[in-house]
Amino acid sequence: MNRFIYSPSYAVDIGAHVFPTAKFRLAAEAVASLGVLCEPQEPSRDDLLLAHDSAWVDKVLTSRMSLAEEMLMELPFTPAVSLAHRLQAAGTVLACRHALEAGVGLHVGGGSHHAFRDHGEGFCVLNDIAVGIMKMRSEGYIRNAAVIDLDVHQGNGTASILAGEPGIFTFSMHQDDLYPSVKPPSSLDVGLPAGTGDQDYLRILEENLPQVFAHQPELVVYQAGVDGWEKDLLGGLKLTAQGLRRRDAMVYEACRGRGVPVAVTLGGGYGAHIKETARLHAQTLTLFTGRGKEIS
Repeated sequence: MNRFIYSPSYAVDIGAHVFPTAKFRLAAEAVASLGVLCEPQEPSRDDLLLAHDSAWVDKVLTSRMSLAEEMLMELPFTPAVSLAHRLQAAGTVLACRHALEAGVGLHVGGGSHHAFRDHGEGFCVLNDIAVGIMKMRSEGYIRNAAVIDLDVHQGNGTASILAGEPGIFTFSMHQDDLYPSVKPPSSLDVGLPAGTGDQDYLRILEENLPQVFAHQPELVVYQAGVDGWEKDLLGGLKLTAQGLRRRDAMVYEACRGRGVPVAVTLGGGYGAHIKETARLHAQTLTLFTGRGKEIS
């Protein structure tokens, strides 16, 4: 039975905003018939401290941010927003557990790769990717792990938090001339020019994926942002829906073929119509169930 991790609290009201949190609800509804929805519980403070410093964690827990901190996150910070991001951190921890148990963990959320150890950025409050990996390591389930980040934006927060961590390899393939302006180095960064389409994108991904697995990860966390889609409002890549599906299939087959568990997080997606974005996210999740079909 497929298990999809999701909480209704993810779809939080942030007013008129380019980040459509309702996409999580729509994606969950699209895949609900394929399995069961599992709701994460609040993470402990100690779990969040695995990837974040105490001052930042306390600000998140108390929902108290300065105006400058809110502007850097580009989010109105409310208790509901705090809860949504705390639960998504716990959701990725649960996805990592499911991956280690069953080969695949499916999170209908997460992928907040712009959150740093001591602050949030770019719609991201807590770095659920780093929390998930560090939690699995702290409990002794893994030593080596890898991040495959295929969001259109570079995973600056993930790269910063996990830099220098022995046994962790971070791979980000993204549009080079796009946010963030300062890109802390991942273990492997591949910057693409605006306008890159399916053929070139998939060829470059195929060339670089082996470097991730040369590191011999015992767990992969996949940031499967769909903002590389040709109609995305914030990206400039030209991937079709079929190209995104083939991208996901390459990651799925690379992990499955090597027997490496993979936890999927959704990441970015900013289409003009929220149902289109949710459909693309649901397509990713469906493929990782092994069904490999597009969501209509």
